Formats: sequence, C-alpha cells, structure tokens
Amino acid sequence: MAPGIETRSANLYSVQDLRFMDQPDRLRAQYLAAQPFPHLIVDDLFPASWIRNILNECREDRNLCWKSFDTALQKKRGTQPDSDFPPYLQKYFDFINSGPFLRLMTQLTGIEALLPDPTLYGGGLHVVSGQGFFDLHIDFQHHPTTLLTNRLVIITYLNDEWDQTCGGNLELWAMNPARRAVEIIPHFGRTVLMEQSAIAAHGHPTPILAGRERMAVIAYFYTSDAGTQRVRRRRTSTLYVPRFGRSANARLQAALHNVLPQPIIRGLRTVRRVLRALPRRSGER
Repeated sequence: MAPGIETRSANLYSVQDLRFMDQPDRLRAQYLAAQPFPHLIVDDLFPASWIRNILNECREDRNLCWKSFDTALQKKRGTQPDSDFPPYLQKYFDFINSGPFLRLMTQLTGIEALLPDPTLYGGGLHVVSGQGFFDLHIDFQHHPTTLLTNRLVIITYLNDEWDQTCGGNLELWAMNPARRAVEIIPHFGRTVLMEQSAIAAHGHPTPILAGRERMAVIAYFYTSDAGTQRVRRRRTSTLYVPRFGRSANARLQAALHNVLPQPIIRGLRTVRRVLRALPRRSGER
C-alpha cells in the first residue's frame, strides 16, 4: 500500500474507537425502554480527544456562518445548513454520516435504512450564551427540502465544568398531562440519542447562567417513506408545546408559529428585526 494511503487510513475515525460499542444489545434495550420516549444517554461515547479538538477549533474559528434566534421562545444561534466547518468538526460529521455509524445507529434503535443529511439542516454547531434558552418543542417532522421523515437526532455536548447551576439542562417531557420526565445536564462529552416523533417534546427552557456558553454538535437522521403520507400534511418546522410558566408574549408567539405558514413567520421576523433597529438608527442621526 502506498505511504500516502496508509497515512490517510490511520487518520480515519472508526466505530471501534467508540465506547460501549461492544454492548449494542444492552444499549438498544435501554434506548427502547426509556421514558417518556426512546432515548439514550452515553457519557464519553466519542473519544475525549475528538471532542476536545472540536471545542478548541470552534472557540477559535471566526468564519462560521450563523443563524441567530432572539425571541420569547428561543435565544440561541446555530450554524447555517451547508456550512464550511473547521477540520475536526467536519471530520466528526463525516464520521457520523458514514455507513458504519449509520448501521450502528440501526443496531441501537431498530430503525432500518437510516439516511444522513449532509447539509445538516437544523443541526451543525449550536451555541447558547448567557441567558439563552430554547423553550419546550417538538422538532420538525420532515426535512423541508427532501421531505424525508425525521427519525433520530444525536447531540454531543462540548461544555467544560458544567453543573446544575449553569442552567441549560435538556428536558424531555411526557404529554397528556404535560410534565418534565427527564433532565439531562450537558456535560463535556455527553451524547444523547433521541427518537424523533410527534410526542418527542424536549427543550432547555431554563436560561444559561450569565457568563457561560452552552455548545453542542447536532445531526438528524431520516428514513424515506414518501409513499405513505401526503406532502401537505408534513410538518417541516418546529412545533412549540404548551407548558406552565410561559409569558403572555411567549404564548402568543408559540400560537402564531404553530399556525402560520413558514414564509409568513420569516416575514414577521424580518419586520421585527427592522423595527428593533429603528430606535438605534434614530439615535445615530
């Protein structure tokens, strides 16, 4: 084998590097039995060196393309779909979108024929700074472009020295009646595998402690069942779930978001940004 090929092969990630992968049956049983819907929490699934390299380069990279949210329902930012990532982050996503990893996900969840999304719609790198949050919601059920069915999400946290006091814990909620069933602290290297469905309510509604920054890398996996559902019934946006404690403004925004078509929602966001900028511009004259 040529020296160049040997070097490249040695640098590739492998499912053999992952922790607990010699116990797929045990992990699958845990995933399927979990309440309030199937999920799995694994600490240090990926080698710490992988996660540390991602964290270091993301702290230093100033060229990432962000999409920011600042509403009564969420205050955070995430990378744009089809973003160019720094090397270690791109290597991570290449690995989890690979055939061997997808087959492993099928072993753990029982979901056959999982498909990746190289554009990382809704995924990529997510950053929530001090006082940021993401209210209780159900993720988009279908990809807005391919219309593939969203079946699974994997979240890996990059947060050093994180504890209960920092806020931003991931909450999984049961429905009817609505109640928080699971609370997950986003420790460094912790990975959450979570089924996507019409009852998979989750969020991190408790604001992040001022001065802290919550970071996670996220990817969604899909299946193709286009022949079983009508296109017009497919939800391609987030659905906010009612809960106690929301402000009147947040309740109104949730109701509008859940009912109005996405082009109108985007238009309202644009108008809101313009209106918020007007006083600042007036002061500059």
